[in-house]
Amino acid sequence: MNESKITGYKRWLDMRDGSLNRHLTWHTKEGQVVEMEFFRFISKENAHLAISQIKLKLASGNGEVTFFGGVNVGVRTNGFNHFTGTENSAIDKNTIQVSVDTNGGNKVVILSKLLANRKVSTVTLGDEKRGFTTGTLELGEGEELVIQRIITVATDRDKVKEVTDPFETCTTTMDYAIESGCDVLLKRHQDKWKEYWNRSDVIIEGDDRVQKALRMSIYHLLRADNDRDDRVAICAKGYAGAAYFGRYFWDTEISLLPFFIYTNPEAAKKLLLFRYNTLEGAKRNATSYGYKGARYPWESSVSGDEECANWQYADHEIHVTADIVYAIMHYVFATEDIDFIRKYGIDIMVETARYWCTRVDRFADGSYQLLGVMGPDEYLPITNNNRYTNKMVKYSLEQTIFWLEQFRPEHLHVTDDEIALFKDVAANLKLDLDSPEGVILQCDEFLNYADIDFDTVWKDRSKCFGTYISQERNYRSKALKQADVLEMMMLFKNEFTKEELRANYDYYEPITTHDSSLSAAVHGIIAAWLGKEDEAMAFLNRVINIDMDDNKLGAEEGIHIANCGGLWQLVVFGFAGMKTAFESDEIVFEPHLPKGWKKIIIPIEKDGQLKRYEVQ
Repeated sequence: MNESKITGYKRWLDMRDGSLNRHLTWHTKEGQVVEMEFFRFISKENAHLAISQIKLKLASGNGEVTFFGGVNVGVRTNGFNHFTGTENSAIDKNTIQVSVDTNGGNKVVILSKLLANRKVSTVTLGDEKRGFTTGTLELGEGEELVIQRIITVATDRDKVKEVTDPFETCTTTMDYAIESGCDVLLKRHQDKWKEYWNRSDVIIEGDDRVQKALRMSIYHLLRADNDRDDRVAICAKGYAGAAYFGRYFWDTEISLLPFFIYTNPEAAKKLLLFRYNTLEGAKRNATSYGYKGARYPWESSVSGDEECANWQYADHEIHVTADIVYAIMHYVFATEDIDFIRKYGIDIMVETARYWCTRVDRFADGSYQLLGVMGPDEYLPITNNNRYTNKMVKYSLEQTIFWLEQFRPEHLHVTDDEIALFKDVAANLKLDLDSPEGVILQCDEFLNYADIDFDTVWKDRSKCFGTYISQERNYRSKALKQADVLEMMMLFKNEFTKEELRANYDYYEPITTHDSSLSAAVHGIIAAWLGKEDEAMAFLNRVINIDMDDNKLGAEEGIHIANCGGLWQLVVFGFAGMKTAFESDEIVFEPHLPKGWKKIIIPIEKDGQLKRYEVQ
């Protein structure tokens, strides 16, 4: 396109059905004028199917059209080749089969078939990098060529009833697609999307910009989640880019899960089951550090093993292990699915409790402390008794004790002495939430960190603070990357007064850089609760701009999926003031709507019933 004259260019994503559209007019060097329409979608109705279509019409002139379409096996992930073997073969003159073996021990099969509305001479070719079908035909002025490409994909790890061979899955899906036709496939795909939007679309009356941004966030949450498979979660980039290598963080439990808990509880359950399915990996992680039980990784692979290459995060950012138990309880309180704890949750609770009881240090005064940890704020690297972490651990142990009193599974071999230890650590884990003027210190030594002149160091606030300061200096200064104490207070809101919220917000917000995409939504929620409308709206704009500001290019390496979940929470928990299941057994709202917002309509699923709430 850079070497041609193009007019009328337009490209858009239709969030209603996840289709990508592109229109353009191509003025060739020989003088022809070609009108082109591109359309593609990955089926929401059939996980093995994708459709791509091109309409090409000669508005002026005539000539020979040559086209090709196929499968590229030369792709890399951040430069790494995951394919240990590749094979291309022609099934017929219109269909190419590509098979690859991965370094994870799986086989992937892809079929690509080209169909056209006119008689075309086609041939299927291949080399070591790709297999493709090419075709040629003469097209006269006013004539139109429509090329449809049907792609089917299957692997040997797919959960397909009665079919274990990926090639058979691909051929069966191809037969289904050809028999149905693209129009029918599109309709079924759109109907499935309508089901998802029906249960999740939050309507904001009075602010079109926020409405569009929120729908973009919800779209990505719906797109990224695989609610049919509990062996995967949602990676940090929502599978929209190769940054973070497709790994899983605490984002899943804290930033993403609430959306699914209240709109699609079954999807929330699948995300939690991923942590249950990777419990053995978490146990291996604990063993590698010399501890008992299970220690969930900071950056998890699909096996649950630690993949983080940075020691300061991998070794010290341990709160994710307790965050998972908090998330389990959020799901259970909201759904009353006690059976989940009996079948799955109790295993996670007991094994993580065993880890905590070997990770803590005991002191002469009988207290237990967590030394050398990194909290959510990653700009203070190795601190003692980070309040967020200790609060989460204490809560995790208390829930473990409670549920062991309800039932004690034999396969976990929990002894009375172990339960006594769980109780001792939970009762005596240091958690100092009292301080002058109601400000909770982020960690024991927080006041010993150096104050910093932000105006002198941070010369351009449109760029990250971290780009203006060395890591060494940052690590010894009172400059937070993201919400830490405030995150804790948001998650346990009912345990703090409004005055305490205000005191901590007023203290920490001015020294928080918000360099993390997780931070702005938390601050926006608390600002809304405190009636700080201007500040809440400023944070709302910051949340939106993280991925939608064209100048920032924030989504260049993949969207910030946790920020998408954060925007939903900011609107629903912040401005609409919905109480979470930790605060209320019923769906209750205490709205803080900004000026100009007439009302918010929020779909919530509870007790198996979907209901829409109007908040004004």
